[in-house]
Amino acid sequence: ATETLRALVAAGLPVVVVDASPAAAVRDLLSATGAIVSEQKAVGKKGAALREAVAIASALPGVVAETWLCWQEPEKTDMARHWATALDAAKDADVLVPRRESARFAATYPIEQVHSETYGNLYLDAVARTHCDALPPLDWHFGPFAFRARHSDLWTRFGGPMYDAQVVPLVHAVRKGLRLASVAVAFEAPAAMKAQEEGDVGFIEKRLAQLNSLDPLVKAAWTDSPYC
Repeated sequence: ATETLRALVAAGLPVVVVDASPAAAVRDLLSATGAIVSEQKAVGKKGAALREAVAIASALPGVVAETWLCWQEPEKTDMARHWATALDAAKDADVLVPRRESARFAATYPIEQVHSETYGNLYLDAVARTHCDALPPLDWHFGPFAFRARHSDLWTRFGGPMYDAQVVPLVHAVRKGLRLASVAVAFEAPAAMKAQEEGDVGFIEKRLAQLNSLDPLVKAAWTDSPYC
């Protein structure tokens, strides 16, 4: 996590971290990178931390309605070098979903994850086309995304506990008529991740569980009642 925070700060990006660790020393270590670190107050998991981080970031000095608020996982260090160009390419959009370039995706990710997330993306694109012909193919399973601060409610008012907190609001953004941009990035996953996870039954089953838990929720979001 500290490597990613240092990379983001070095790229000139203000960084907010909501940390649930019981040890204050962990937050001190994270703060030493230059990030704004807050102990998680909201009860819950990943989704609760995401909503809390959005609320903190939205209130930072200098943040206005047009400001981009970006989110990414701590293990995706390489994303730090892609945010600026991706946001520039999406300058006319309300929401940005970066898309991994296929060659680097295939070369740097565990092979099982390449297949599961490619399948998941194709499935969710097919679902999306039944509701919106104009939506470009999205990298639904990548993780990083960004939105203009004026649309924060789409994320802070959705109560998803885990990955759905990231992805389901994308569907509701489309349903509200917001402009979504899909921008290719030459993202490379850490070599250590591929070495550790490829061929490991536990990680393979985790990928299957993600497909079976997240994707039905994203599909249902196209017809669920709007929450904001």
